[in-house]
Amino acid sequence: MKKFILITIKVLAFTLVCNAQTTPFHEEGIASWYGTEFDGQTTASGEVFNSNDYTAAHPELPFGTLLTITNKNNNKKVTVRVNDRGPFISNRNIDLSKAAAEQLDMIASGSAPVSIDIAAVGATPGPVETSVAAIAPPSASPLGAPVSPAPVAPQTPSATPRQPVAPPPSAPPSASPLGAPPATIVPAKPAVIKPAIPPMGTNKRYRLQIGAFRVPKNAVSVFEKLKNVGLNPAYERSGDLYRVVLSGIKADDVQGVAEKIGQAGFTEALIREEP
Repeated sequence: MKKFILITIKVLAFTLVCNAQTTPFHEEGIASWYGTEFDGQTTASGEVFNSNDYTAAHPELPFGTLLTITNKNNNKKVTVRVNDRGPFISNRNIDLSKAAAEQLDMIASGSAPVSIDIAAVGATPGPVETSVAAIAPPSASPLGAPVSPAPVAPQTPSATPRQPVAPPPSAPPSASPLGAPPATIVPAKPAVIKPAIPPMGTNKRYRLQIGAFRVPKNAVSVFEKLKNVGLNPAYERSGDLYRVVLSGIKADDVQGVAEKIGQAGFTEALIREEP
């Protein structure tokens, strides 16, 4: 009897896993990625993170779910396995490992619009071959046959030759609907440097700390915002804190860096002289 119950439980468990994997699911949104800075850390599923594995963090899908991710910018695809929770940024839908992000060609951009689907039965984590037919331009003809030129209607001598139609010019940024007064655009203020911006002309180098976080994803968010304004941030680990810093800054460049930090949306930074 015990043996029968054990077999029944195994069959039910297998059925639930299969059903979970094949349940229809489709989501569209933004994917980001996290890389080697998190290697060796424990994920929400209990696994150790490895940026070379094809894995992902999703807010709610069961651990072990296989997903096919499609980069909508280039139609590249990859299959990943959910083993973590995230992202913890409001406008992101999924976090991918570095290996998965490389397959989607989104390392440089940091994020990309994607579609998220349950992977086909029998799929394994890794690159997905993209059918040539799926991305062929509409003008391509089947089997390599030459494409016949489209017929051109004859024109009378007085007809004006057809010119390419340019898109209508977009309204200037200052224009407002219904003739309302244009909104005042307030430029971003430079971040306040604490304790103070060093005097110019010195050959010393400085380090600026933008923030320190216990939640790694918050550090990643700050890191990406600084990269988006042209800065070169780095992570520093101190116990359970992740600091986001800018190092090797010349005294003469601190003011310009403060302006970019302000453009990224941050109001202050801590400065320290480097040895």
